[in-house]
Amino acid sequence: MKNTCSPAPHSFAPNGVVTAGRFNGVIADVSTAQWDGSCGLLSPRRTQRKGWIYGGVMDARFIVGFAIADAGLLGTAFVYVYDRIHKTLIEHKATRPLAFGKNFQPSPQTNWSLKNGRDEWRIEPLNDQAGWRFSFQNTALKLAFELMDDGKSISALNNAPSKGDSRPFHYTHKLVGAPTRLHLSLNGEVHEIIDARGVFDFTLGYPPRTTLWQWACWVGMLDDGRAFACNLVAQTMNGLENSAWLRLSDSDTQVLPMAQALFNYNRADTLQPWTIHTADERLRVQFTPEGERSESIHIGAMYSHFTQPFGTFSGVWVDEQGHEHTLTGIGVVEQHRALW
Repeated sequence: MKNTCSPAPHSFAPNGVVTAGRFNGVIADVSTAQWDGSCGLLSPRRTQRKGWIYGGVMDARFIVGFAIADAGLLGTAFVYVYDRIHKTLIEHKATRPLAFGKNFQPSPQTNWSLKNGRDEWRIEPLNDQAGWRFSFQNTALKLAFELMDDGKSISALNNAPSKGDSRPFHYTHKLVGAPTRLHLSLNGEVHEIIDARGVFDFTLGYPPRTTLWQWACWVGMLDDGRAFACNLVAQTMNGLENSAWLRLSDSDTQVLPMAQALFNYNRADTLQPWTIHTADERLRVQFTPEGERSESIHIGAMYSHFTQPFGTFSGVWVDEQGHEHTLTGIGVVEQHRALW
């Protein structure tokens, strides 16, 4: 697979055929109506289609993870806040059957919400500028962050989720290292962080019945002071979403396609260090966990086992001229196994 990006098509099947690829920018029309069937309980919309938005904030003080997901028969949401100074983790989560209507069409331009008692998660496009607002509130935690869309997204479309699988495609849209403002009321203290960096992940499609992936995502710096953020995945999407964001100046960010990624870690103890490298050896990093958020959902014939450690990255990146740079970063890794 060449480490290149193509222009994004307008829709998943502009000529009636889904073609796999790695794209500059995003697919504008993400309607899945032609593959969803009747939208009844046994239709592909309910039994096969999955869609979610994940937002993350990586900061010297706080690491935040936030997601709302429509898994067809289930709706789920979570939020966590890790205080890196006090080494405390606060999290809230919810799972609700049929939380999203049969005609719900996930997209980055859609308002997402899930409420469970006094807990309420919301993701909304910003009205006055490009980006999204993530918010959560209950009696103990009030959190909101605005993640700005600087137009440097990548997307990937895989038309062969697994060998012998009839499910049509899976799609993801990633933006890493985006300017982010965090507003947080926690334990009676109010925090306003205006210079954080974040990650946006919109994913939609029909993943394989059995799905496994490892993921790494961080924001950081090179030894010469340039901002360097990265997204890597293995065992899903054929590595098509693997990319780095190199900020050359405040107004110029270069998006660099990356090779296949390989993860080496202790699957029985994910709080041990992870090592990750690309197949071409141009990127080699070690991840050191500071903590993790995990969840297991098992309902009938469906399950999802999810572990997301968070912490620091260090390593080496080799640029196009063959020059080696050391790097540091803050972010997350993930191990996810699902039967859905």
